[in-house]
Amino acid sequence: MRILLAADGSEGARRAAEALCRLPLGADTRVTALHVLTRYVPARLPRDVATALRADEDARAAGILQEALALLDRTGWQVDGRTVEGHPGQAIVAIAEEEASDLIVLGALGLSGWQRVLMGSISMAVAKHAPCAVWVVKRPLGEGPLDVLVATDGSDHARNAISALCRLPLPKGSTAHLVYAVPSVNEQLHLTGSPLDPPVMEPVYEAGRFLREHAEQVLKEDTETLAAAFADVRPFTEEGEARRAILRAADQVEADLIVLGSKGLSGIREFFLGSVSHRVLKYARASVLLVPLPAR
Repeated sequence: MRILLAADGSEGARRAAEALCRLPLGADTRVTALHVLTRYVPARLPRDVATALRADEDARAAGILQEALALLDRTGWQVDGRTVEGHPGQAIVAIAEEEASDLIVLGALGLSGWQRVLMGSISMAVAKHAPCAVWVVKRPLGEGPLDVLVATDGSDHARNAISALCRLPLPKGSTAHLVYAVPSVNEQLHLTGSPLDPPVMEPVYEAGRFLREHAEQVLKEDTETLAAAFADVRPFTEEGEARRAILRAADQVEADLIVLGSKGLSGIREFFLGSVSHRVLKYARASVLLVPLPAR
């Protein structure tokens, strides 16, 4: 497995490196620690001052990279470091493409105020444009097994994410909580007022029965897939709009990690994972693993 770890010296980046080191990956794992250096030296400064500032930036970049490599060196993986100049989001995506990375790991600062702006400009940009799976680490991983919430809707994107999760070694004894978000009748019709007359509602209730039956079948099939990697798989449905249902489910199971495909089915189910996944990433308290469908 080829992994790209974003290192910027922040607490979030350190958490990401520590979380990555917790995975029981094989000795053939290759990890590149990447620091993206964004220059802040004004163009009109005297040459000697500009040179000193550049030297200071270079020294700080070297220190950040060295810190990340020190954490990774104890794993036994094949590790190297790179420093490039540019915009962090764009550079991370570009290097992931260049190195044919299977996974990008990066930290997130938080969910409010200016931290959310940073999240949108870097983590969100990487999540939207990365050629591979992206693991955004939001909080430290505790010792022992993980509780992983896996969102499914039966789409190719959701099942590709499940397959990717099954290939990712996790701490022994981890539990997979498999959730299918089923919209309520009012959400299907965007109703907020009084119920409609029975003749009008009957087709809607019939559609609801179909969705519940479909959910049961999808959960059964995806449980069988996850059982190859998890000894404990717990399928369930959660009623409501997909983003809210997934976030609510994550809180209920106290998830350490939420796993999503980067796009899902459209239509009445409102499971637009192309946008839902990014909204979950933005608002979830747990870390999030986003997996795009490979280019055909």
